[in-house]
Amino acid sequence: MLFSLIVANMKIIVRNRQALFWALLFPLIFVVVFGLFKLDEPGKTTIAIVDRAQDPVSKAFISNLGSIELLTLEQDKSEQEARDALKAGTISFVLLIPRGLAEQVQNTSSPVAITIIYDESRMQSNQIILGVIRQFVDQTNMALQQAKPLIELKPEGIQTRNVRYFDFLLPGFVGMGVMMYSLTGMASIVALYRQQKIFKRILTTPLKVRSFFAAQIIAYLLLSIVQAAIILAAGVFLFHGHVYGNIFGIFILVIFANTIFLNLGFIIGALAKKVEAANGFSNAVSIPMMFFSGTFFSTEGLPGIMPDIVKYLPLTPLISAMRGISVDAQHFWAYPSELAILAAWIVVTSVLALKVFKFE
Repeated sequence: MLFSLIVANMKIIVRNRQALFWALLFPLIFVVVFGLFKLDEPGKTTIAIVDRAQDPVSKAFISNLGSIELLTLEQDKSEQEARDALKAGTISFVLLIPRGLAEQVQNTSSPVAITIIYDESRMQSNQIILGVIRQFVDQTNMALQQAKPLIELKPEGIQTRNVRYFDFLLPGFVGMGVMMYSLTGMASIVALYRQQKIFKRILTTPLKVRSFFAAQIIAYLLLSIVQAAIILAAGVFLFHGHVYGNIFGIFILVIFANTIFLNLGFIIGALAKKVEAANGFSNAVSIPMMFFSGTFFSTEGLPGIMPDIVKYLPLTPLISAMRGISVDAQHFWAYPSELAILAAWIVVTSVLALKVFKFE
């Protein structure tokens, strides 16, 4: 009987296009979008060079500057054309080299000003490129002064794991997918059954209540495991992501999380009178949690005491433990505090679900 109920529930879930969207397509969209971006590779920056000096020092300066891989140099524009291109956004910087650069370098003890013009609205990229150019100018000054370096950096490399930003994101996508599907899917189905009086009809049949709920939970649990496997497979095989730890530890955490979010779905579905209200409530819970729980970036960047608060949300310890398994190759039991928070959520949400849910 239970097996037949599980199969029936799986068929219902598969036929529900909206449920399948939240289960598979929604998290996969994030995987594809973030996978297509080269998040670890800074893009090239175009700099227009206006060389008023045209002497050996300026030409050597430009030649050496062009050896920096991040920079693309344009030297065919006048100063006004370069300024217009900067305002139009087709280039990022304008570098003005003054006349008589070689003569000034030889005959003055004061630094010679080389002007760089940039768009102040591009703060993040500006800081990176300006830092690179400042470092280049410092090295050029040392070479011109023939200064003997007093400190030498001795590189010594070791082989370590190749961890990219996408590897950091991938466990977050798994956790987000489990949450969105289990919470939203269960909330909407419970609200629908209540709205259509299906629960009252079940009471008139020989079907045991516990069998009905067990079939529902197992069906969602099986699909959430499949969902996690598809997200991980897409990340690893399509976008060359890495899972360095034991993947079965991730699936154990998926089971923990699925229980929590199914309970939350039961609670929301029991409180909502209509399917639309259930969908609205579940989105109001899941979407803020998705952003505040470290799905896309570390929670340490949140202001004030918020990092200490959000670590008690159910999604935060889930993603933290998954990330430890996937990125740091740890076992899931290496995160006892995260497991304790998840266990507490299971107990609390189970009690609340039993208390608020009624067949009537």
